[in-house]
Amino acid sequence: MNRNYQKMLTMLSNVGNPLSLKICFKKSGKILKEIMNNKHQKWKILFIQTLIILLFALIWEGLGRSSKNIFFLIGTPLAVAGEFWQLLIAGNFIGNFFITGAEAVVGLLIGTLIGTVLGLSLWFSESAAFIAKPFVTALGALPVFALAPLMIVWFGVGFGMKVAIAVFSTVFVAFNQAYKGANSVALEYVDTLKGMNASRSQIFQKVIIPGSLDWVLSSIRLNVGFGLLGAFIGEYISSNEGLGYLILRASNLYNIPRAFAAAIGIIALALILDNIAQFIERRRYTIVQWISVPPQLWHR
Repeated sequence: MNRNYQKMLTMLSNVGNPLSLKICFKKSGKILKEIMNNKHQKWKILFIQTLIILLFALIWEGLGRSSKNIFFLIGTPLAVAGEFWQLLIAGNFIGNFFITGAEAVVGLLIGTLIGTVLGLSLWFSESAAFIAKPFVTALGALPVFALAPLMIVWFGVGFGMKVAIAVFSTVFVAFNQAYKGANSVALEYVDTLKGMNASRSQIFQKVIIPGSLDWVLSSIRLNVGFGLLGAFIGEYISSNEGLGYLILRASNLYNIPRAFAAAIGIIALALILDNIAQFIERRRYTIVQWISVPPQLWHR
């Protein structure tokens, strides 16, 4: 797509040349057709995705209506829609939706910040990175459920406990991404600044941070699911609010349609946060330009 636009811009820049004018008219139609086909391709994909969802809903509805026992186990899409509407009318959905979202976002931001700072700081010392690596691997392998009782003892059963679990769920992904990003920066850039008598802190600020920013921003999108998972686990274990609490309460009452309705809220929240993360990731080059300055000569 970008290649097609580049071709179009190149031809338009040569329109002043009489010889290229005829070529421009011949090729522009072909390129515009390719662009339109790409746009149609997006609509085709959207249509296929919608068709799959509708087909799945029809099969689900048919199975749910085929037997009372099956309805008890899986419900039906219409029953889920009815429960979702009841949650909206009662005012139980919106508040719990934002509570879960706040827990996930705060935990995601704190975990990503801590993991990024620790991961980038290990660039200064290979020995420290070598020593820390097995500990990070061991802690990252711990299941969140195993630490949940400790989180309750340390932080209580309120908002802080869910945020703490979300932080633990996201910090190691951010750490690994930042560490890999810092070590993926091309050595020639580092050597160039060393030749300018730049200090390690100046190299870190001017090269390592901008060079690893792509990895750091991608960790935000990776951590969306982990942040939501941490918030959900905290609500599911001990809480009286949030979408996880709604799912737990509905499951205890064997109200499967209501549990699915609350789960739709988690899916919607994940899609919203993922789109925000994608937007930030697409603006990564603007962010790099914003945090960096033009190269300069440094003196000791």
